[in-house]
Amino acid sequence: MFSTHNLDNLQFETEEKFDIIYCDYIYESLDFTWAEKYFQYLKKGGIFIAQTDWHSEHRLRVFMEDVLGAYFVNHLAWKCEWGNHPKDRFYQCYDDILIYSNSNKWEFHPEKIQVPKATVTAGLNPSGRNTKQATAWVEDITLTTTALERVKKEDGNLVKWQKPLRLYDRIISPWFDKEAKVLDPFMGSGSLGLWCRNQGLDYVGIEYDYETYKLALQNIGN
Repeated sequence: MFSTHNLDNLQFETEEKFDIIYCDYIYESLDFTWAEKYFQYLKKGGIFIAQTDWHSEHRLRVFMEDVLGAYFVNHLAWKCEWGNHPKDRFYQCYDDILIYSNSNKWEFHPEKIQVPKATVTAGLNPSGRNTKQATAWVEDITLTTTALERVKKEDGNLVKWQKPLRLYDRIISPWFDKEAKVLDPFMGSGSLGLWCRNQGLDYVGIEYDYETYKLALQNIGN
């Protein structure tokens, strides 16, 4: 199953249940109707991932846990270079990634998120291992303006807020073994769809803006 839809995601209906639902939503919005709608499409023990920032992270946590009764799994922070750069305070140059489930039993495969150990060459490695499990602070993955995977609009400008494929390696791959159905209600430029296609995973993507939707189809290769 691999399908995409150009419509308002609140109009989407399905009988399917999904292993992973990833929501890279409009960070400033405090309307979480989408979360209530899509949380019901999660398989038992599935993983619900919402990517946001300081604008709504705290409000979404309250909604997910107190209103929907979701089980908190992880809170990751991804250091990125975009964001506001005010002169009177610290830069908020990171995204919050909230991970939930509808059960207290979920899959996790740490072998899929191993990163190099800094102590390997420093003589401080009694375990003898060359890698360690990645932490919830993600700063080793970036997406530069010149990266080949960047998607451009017809006017030549880059699509804003695009996420790198390697980020999905880190935040999505450990939650399933070999097969998974992935639902992407905020498809944007289609990066997650491309990642799922490369991984051979079932994927359903939804994007409201028609220009962005066309770019996503090109990016995914549909």
